[in-house]
Amino acid sequence: MPIALLRLKLQSLGALRLEAWERICELMNCVELKAGQNFIRKEGRLAYLTHGLLKEYITQQRLSPAVINFTSSNQSLPTRRHNQNHPLEACVDSVIYYWDFEALENLHQEFRELKVIYDGLCAEYDARVLLRMRLLEMSVVERIAAFKYEFKAVLPFLKKKDIANYLHISYTNLLSKF
Repeated sequence: MPIALLRLKLQSLGALRLEAWERICELMNCVELKAGQNFIRKEGRLAYLTHGLLKEYITQQRLSPAVINFTSSNQSLPTRRHNQNHPLEACVDSVIYYWDFEALENLHQEFRELKVIYDGLCAEYDARVLLRMRLLEMSVVERIAAFKYEFKAVLPFLKKKDIANYLHISYTNLLSKF
């Protein structure tokens, strides 16, 4: 079933020939993470979360990590130079399909039309990261309401401390308004 969802997602972003799909499956790697484990990011890698929930955070030049993104099932995770040091931690048991740079390069050489799909996957990821910036421009009450709306499907699996960190508000303030 997860592989079928991946195929549907790719087809929704652009043309996907049968030969391209077969090659994508052939070059695909898979990793299963238990809650609390990290997915190792490498520059040029593209990952797809088949099921589970990941939090992305940054640690550079910070006293404590800042949560910047939550990724749930059927979402992609491209790794570029600027985000390769952003750890991805599983909030619940998760399964990730991924393709390293070399595999993506081979796919691009064989099936040039896949570039449109790749760009679409990157755009979806970028929009999720930019969501946090938009939320931080809102009042605390608006921020919490918008967060609840955007992440309603995964709310039961998120820790309140991670939500407070993501929304850049104190834990006690979050509890009083959540």
